[in-house]
Amino acid sequence: MFRKKKQEEQAEYPEQSISVEEVQKAIQTLANTLPIGVSLRTFVHEDHSIDYELLKPVLKAVPRETYYMSKETYEIFSDPEIPKQMDQVQRAVDQYFQRTGGIPVAEADTSGKVSYLLIRDFLREEPDISFYVDDQMLVSLQPPENR
Repeated sequence: MFRKKKQEEQAEYPEQSISVEEVQKAIQTLANTLPIGVSLRTFVHEDHSIDYELLKPVLKAVPRETYYMSKETYEIFSDPEIPKQMDQVQRAVDQYFQRTGGIPVAEADTSGKVSYLLIRDFLREEPDISFYVDDQMLVSLQPPENR
């Protein structure tokens, strides 16, 4: 058993095109085996790019594409700016909720779109894309009813 693990660590994996969904499945597979207290942030570099080193044995390949993951919501994207903005908005939504007890959505809005006006005190800069928040305070690119 120990020998097999050592062989897997030394194995060469081919570089190939791998979809976001396949990377997400690999991360979920590994997440289920992580010891208690080890975060999914283990898979994320400072620039939000995903560290494929731990994923290679699950994927049996090295992705050609560079994917990026939110450190707050763990969603994966091909655009490096989206997870950075998403994390900033998620932290601002959390701070807004701690301060007010409310969800930062305009009163008349039924889509769950985050109001940057309501969280402006918690943002370093206003994102150039829209984010949505669900009743569990989780930020996403999709309205809650589309998730």
